[in-house]
Amino acid sequence: MLRNSRHFCAMFLKYSFFLFSLLNVFQSSAQLIENTKGVAFTDIPFFNTQFVKRSKIKEIHGKFTFKKQGDIMRESDYVYVFNFDTLGNLVRHYQTSRGDQVTDTNVRFYDYTTDGRIVRKRISQKRGFLSTYYTYNSEGQIVKEEVYRDIDTMNSILKPAIERSLLWNTETMEYQLYQGQYKKKVFNSYGNQYLEVTKYKDSLGYLAREEELFTITGNRLTTKYSYSDKGLIEKVSVYKNTDSVPTSESRYTYDIFGNLQSKLVYKDGVFVTEYQIVYSGVTGLLYSIIMREVSNNFISIIRFSEPKFWDKP
Repeated sequence: MLRNSRHFCAMFLKYSFFLFSLLNVFQSSAQLIENTKGVAFTDIPFFNTQFVKRSKIKEIHGKFTFKKQGDIMRESDYVYVFNFDTLGNLVRHYQTSRGDQVTDTNVRFYDYTTDGRIVRKRISQKRGFLSTYYTYNSEGQIVKEEVYRDIDTMNSILKPAIERSLLWNTETMEYQLYQGQYKKKVFNSYGNQYLEVTKYKDSLGYLAREEELFTITGNRLTTKYSYSDKGLIEKVSVYKNTDSVPTSESRYTYDIFGNLQSKLVYKDGVFVTEYQIVYSGVTGLLYSIIMREVSNNFISIIRFSEPKFWDKP
């Protein structure tokens, strides 16, 4: 594991001294990162909107430092940025990286209903975006997803100037609820069912298992959820058909206040990536994120500056 790496330990000590002073931060400052569904560090927004709203956070901005095995740490001008609206919703997330000739910028935009449900997710692609629109029923369940290719020949990535949107795909959903089980049927653009998703909860109401059955081929994906004594997600494992080793698995650890501290990612039983999250002992906000690619011991550190706030120019 990463903690047994001499290179990582030296760096983690350097960047984590603020972490331990969290013992002096009272509990209400906890849980900036929302991981109740195990989606931290995915393309689904993973910030606690109520925390962000109460704190009046407008922007969280970080810069990358890199370290190859056997090399020194090298700072860069590449950035990692989160932008929020006044309700605490993540509305834009982008990062820059080295491209073939110029700096690449990858960006995601999110739009919401008045009660905080995502109605559009827009992800940058070459000369445009791939946008997914979501329609909900009265129960707050997604009943339609429409995917559009948004064309932006001006390549105005951070402030899109969409010239044309082309509908690429439409899917619809139907739902059933019985005996504590939740079932979703998914239909393709021709109106034919191709997927059935069933969710099972335990006696306390926690999501215990999710099964995805591809009705045409019979292939099945089973996602299992494990929780800590405090009800926090500790492990999410995805199995294909009857395989005994998960196709993918994420393991999580938390501090005493419930703040996410680490995420370990496994593929086909092989440990591939580790995330370590460090918080400021002064504010409880993000101080740094440390990521390691296990195969080559390449380490990326995102060091965050003081956030921008809506009530502070």
